[in-house]
Amino acid sequence: MSDIGSEEEETGSDDPNSLGFYSWVVPENKVYGDQVIADIFGVSEEELAAGAPIERVIRYINEGDRQRVAKAIHDAIVGGGAYQENYRLTHPDGRRIDVTANGRCLRDAEGVPYIYSGTVAIQSAAVAATDPLERHCRAALGLATKRRQMLAARYLTSALNVLGK
Repeated sequence: MSDIGSEEEETGSDDPNSLGFYSWVVPENKVYGDQVIADIFGVSEEELAAGAPIERVIRYINEGDRQRVAKAIHDAIVGGGAYQENYRLTHPDGRRIDVTANGRCLRDAEGVPYIYSGTVAIQSAAVAATDPLERHCRAALGLATKRRQMLAARYLTSALNVLGK
């Protein structure tokens, strides 16, 4: 998984400001998305290719934003209007990501909400260069996570939480 918000050579991505696309088949509760969606929400590409439940995709949205986002999505499904929200999530590797999301729920021939499609973009402030200490802690957290050194990952996550305040 690439590290969105890090330097280009660390991400392997040509454009750290990438826009992610998703579609959610509402009656089946299956979300499909691209690599950017997978990276932002900490869901594997394989899960998204098979259709991940919405609860799995949104689980890292920060607690303070989750209810507001859920209500806005619900209102867009029920009312058929456009959805646009800014919110923050904390990736499982400790990154804090600010995003802008938008979408709309399309209906089937009987008028039943069916496919909810949209985009998620990382806000430019979230991809700006970070403090060198924070950048090093994030890199170390990535290594600890890959090596499954959970105690080190826990301490690094705590350090990043302190640095982020």
